[in-house]
Amino acid sequence: MELFRQCLLESTTKQSDLIEIFSAIDRDHSGRITFEEFRHTIKSLKLGIKNDEDIKHLFQQFDTTNNGQIDLDEFLKQLRPPINERRQKAILNLFNSIDVNNDGKLTVSDLKTKYAAQLKGIKKKSDEKVNQGLKNFLNKFDTRGQEDGIIDKDEFFGFCSMLSATIKDDIYFEHVLRTLFNFHF
Repeated sequence: MELFRQCLLESTTKQSDLIEIFSAIDRDHSGRITFEEFRHTIKSLKLGIKNDEDIKHLFQQFDTTNNGQIDLDEFLKQLRPPINERRQKAILNLFNSIDVNNDGKLTVSDLKTKYAAQLKGIKKKSDEKVNQGLKNFLNKFDTRGQEDGIIDKDEFFGFCSMLSATIKDDIYFEHVLRTLFNFHF
């Protein structure tokens, strides 16, 4: 797994690159990678894995739902390298700064409180439109496909770890977090 991960991550600079790699492996464009598509990719990458049983074992590590296919979420989760302690701390600090009511969840209410000053500039829009915009923003972090406008720590860490997988430098990773959320830590 580590050899495959390193091979793919060396050729990427952002998460969208991993999505493009997924699309290239998904030759029938079904949105899922079959074993045959995966096997073809492993052999073409010349990773030294020639035995179909070893390829099948690697495939099964990606196919966490055991449905015989790898979807994009499964693919990205397996490619994410572990997040180092410095990045974990930055992510947790960011999450806690946005979770103003300290309930372990990010909601529209948290965003409205945290970013009240920035939201004053768009008061011309109705509260309903602002709420919907903030909910749409939160849904971008939804890693479970629920899109309920509520993001818990696991979902937030999941999103940030995908981002982390495509940024090699810790300082730059922290800069990206600060830029995305206008947060200083």
